[in-house]
Amino acid sequence: MTSEFASLGDGIGSSRNTSSSRSSNDHRLYPSLFPSDDETEDDNTSEFSADSEARATPPLVRLKNPLFPKKEYVDKLRPEEIRWFYKQEGDKEWTPFIGYDSLRIECRYRALQTVEDEQEIDNDVILVRGGLYQVDVAKRKCTPVYWSGDLSDITQGLWFYEYNGQPLEDNFGVPIETEHVAKFLGHKIEEEHPSPQRSRPVLHRIKFTDFYIEWNSPNDTYLYSEAASSRFVRGFKKKLGMQKAGTRLLRGYKYEAVMDDKPADISHLVFVIHGIGQKMETGNIVKRAKELREKVSQMKAKHFCLIENTSQRAEFLPVEWRSSLKLDGDMVDLITPHKMRGMRSLLNNSAMDILYYTSPLYRSEITHSLQNELNRLFEMFCARNPYFQVNGGKVSIVAHSLGAVISYDIITGWNPIQLYDQFVNSVIEGEQQDSDSSEIKEEIHEARQKATAVESILKDVQEKHKQKSGPTLSFTIENMFCLGSPLAVFLALRGFRPQGKGTLDHIMPSSLCKRLFNIYHPYDPVAYRLEPLILKHYSTIMPLPIHRFDHKQKEPYNQMKTKAYAAFKPSAEKITDKGDPVEGADNNDSSPQHSRDSSPSRNQGFSVFKWLKGKESEDMSAELKMLEKMEEDVQEIEKSIKERKEVLQEIDQTDLEYRIDYQLREASFSNSYISMLTSHTSYWTDRDVAFFVLSHIHPELQDL
Repeated sequence: MTSEFASLGDGIGSSRNTSSSRSSNDHRLYPSLFPSDDETEDDNTSEFSADSEARATPPLVRLKNPLFPKKEYVDKLRPEEIRWFYKQEGDKEWTPFIGYDSLRIECRYRALQTVEDEQEIDNDVILVRGGLYQVDVAKRKCTPVYWSGDLSDITQGLWFYEYNGQPLEDNFGVPIETEHVAKFLGHKIEEEHPSPQRSRPVLHRIKFTDFYIEWNSPNDTYLYSEAASSRFVRGFKKKLGMQKAGTRLLRGYKYEAVMDDKPADISHLVFVIHGIGQKMETGNIVKRAKELREKVSQMKAKHFCLIENTSQRAEFLPVEWRSSLKLDGDMVDLITPHKMRGMRSLLNNSAMDILYYTSPLYRSEITHSLQNELNRLFEMFCARNPYFQVNGGKVSIVAHSLGAVISYDIITGWNPIQLYDQFVNSVIEGEQQDSDSSEIKEEIHEARQKATAVESILKDVQEKHKQKSGPTLSFTIENMFCLGSPLAVFLALRGFRPQGKGTLDHIMPSSLCKRLFNIYHPYDPVAYRLEPLILKHYSTIMPLPIHRFDHKQKEPYNQMKTKAYAAFKPSAEKITDKGDPVEGADNNDSSPQHSRDSSPSRNQGFSVFKWLKGKESEDMSAELKMLEKMEEDVQEIEKSIKERKEVLQEIDQTDLEYRIDYQLREASFSNSYISMLTSHTSYWTDRDVAFFVLSHIHPELQDL
């Protein structure tokens, strides 16, 4: 061990010699954000190791710089040699801030030490950890900017345990550093050499409640525990003539902090919106957004390492819209029976959100809650990142379950009043057609005029409100990713039907959202397909499979061929059991193909069964029944073939503007019943989903 450990004086980053056991793939800029390849191989790993940055070597660490020659004498630690750490409640180890964050925190700390009144210092918030958190140096706290909870303690790392690189907390580190500087400042630093078997003289000692520190030289410092077991071991070794064992301490962090050690500016902001069940576990969406953020970071580090240090960076912000709602207060809880209370409470706190949203009494409160929260977060983000809009930053949404439905309604401005107007007009029109009385027709005419007047007033109010309040959102949407979403069934129940065109204009105009993605697990009971709402024949076409994140050859999604299901049931909407067209079918087709299909010789031709039936006898009854069954089967097959031809012809004629439905691949060994229970909440930690989202918010990655 060289003497640089005592003084950290061998230039910028001269703290220590690189350990031979250090992994070669640990040399990356943001090791606290990106794990090594070995870490990402474990499917069960959902969070990064707390000491991942401590174990990695940033490429900007300069181990030998001629501007800062090797120190020969003990000097005070420079800001670059000090590293600040944070630790959340429940964590066992401290996690280091990146160099950029640590230097700014240290500068603020030193400024606080030089003034008596904190108001004399610029109290601008210090944004850390990619801009998601802020630090209060005086209170030693790190708090999230965009959500509540998730508090962390911070500490200044001056002295470190040699065996694991963890810092002594600053209530110990500061006194040790003070004693070290007071005793050894200006002393010559000895060359590093192996410790002899005999005991070395103790030059200085400082005692704490549970341990004490001894200096054998300016760069040879040990901590000895005062625990009974430790004292017993030291006493036993002393009787044997052995050197007493302690824990060696190192002065200064092993990597020097540099201002270039910082993440790129955020170029893409992604709002992560929860669905049902948030009332049951407040703050759950914060954990889910963190899981998605970490998985995306892992995918970027593993598969797109060459562009990690570019200016392209996406950040994921959780959006919590449920906890602030009042709705019916506790009325539902009051009317809930006591039998099976636990299960009923579970349903009240989860599935009840769907009923609330379909209620005309509470729907507006829910949409306004999400809308206001999205705008609040965006304005707060832009205030802290003024470069975002100037540089053309983009915004996308990842919405889960019911959250996708609410987001859709906010983006498109859909209002249930539209359905009410359509219903009233249809009722009035139906009554007018069915009535023969002139008096009733006159009353219906008056009712129609009143309904038209009311509708006109409502539209005027809506237009004035839109002009006064402006757009519902303060930003435009680049992509909307629906995860396990029932949006399609909501739209179907609202009367949306296929328009026969390949565009999404009647569902989601491109002026409001450029791309819409519907991602779902095949066993998710809540998810539905969107493509058949645009083109009906896509119900017979398979959704595009989402690539495995570790698949070597990934075919671009826009080049994947359309594949129909191996078998599908013939539709009963165009042909009845008697072969006659039903309402809605095209009865004016005069094409040759239509003439052949509908000719009497084909639909009403010679029938063996009908000929034999005229010659029916008791002996032939069984044979006749068999022939009747065979003829019915033949007719059913003919109808199925005809239906498939029509569908295939329609497929050849019309295609979607772009594919919307994307299905996750089933696991090799999975139980369908277990998958049905777990699939709806599995999207957050699915690395295939993370890879898909990453490659579409950064489309240029698909070409790499």
